[in-house]
Amino acid sequence: MSTTILLVRHGQTDSNISNFYMGWSSEDLNEAGYNQASRLSSRLSSLPLRSVHTSPLRRAHTTAAILAEPHGLKPAVMDDLVEVNLGDWQGLYPTEIEQRWPEVWRQWRSDPSSVTVPGGESLTQVTERAIRALHRIVASDQGEIMAIVTHEVIIKVLVAYVLGSPNYIYRRFDINNASLSVVRIAGDQRWLAGLNDMSHLES
Repeated sequence: MSTTILLVRHGQTDSNISNFYMGWSSEDLNEAGYNQASRLSSRLSSLPLRSVHTSPLRRAHTTAAILAEPHGLKPAVMDDLVEVNLGDWQGLYPTEIEQRWPEVWRQWRSDPSSVTVPGGESLTQVTERAIRALHRIVASDQGEIMAIVTHEVIIKVLVAYVLGSPNYIYRRFDINNASLSVVRIAGDQRWLAGLNDMSHLES
């Protein structure tokens, strides 16, 4: 008996367009983001979705609420699903970060697996809490279909975990706004059934 987890990245925000490092800010979806979430919600509306779990940040919670509504569900907030703590980088643009922390930035852009963001978290810390959240969710309703609405970093480290790969593959695949990735877990076995699916956003 396998449990299916739908990994959803939140819909688009203005900062996603400008590449602004919003971190733990309370920014909501923009108009396009609301449209993206609605399209994904329509796609998932016929599934027997058992529960929806979300990061506490507004952009994720808004997306989760839109996905949960057709199923009569209320999103369950989990702090372990929150975006990476960007510390001193929050509120900056990449060019500003590169100027102030050139070596750390270079490593972050090539292989962030061993990087600790100044004043923030390391990818190892993020991975530990993301995996902890995943196991809690799977244990709560084994054999069901459940959704996790969260952030690019969280989804990437979970995909690496499911594949049994080190985090150095982090930069080798994309997780776009309102994309759908699917993992299945049965006991100690886990596998990736879909990655960065955006077919619901096509006209």
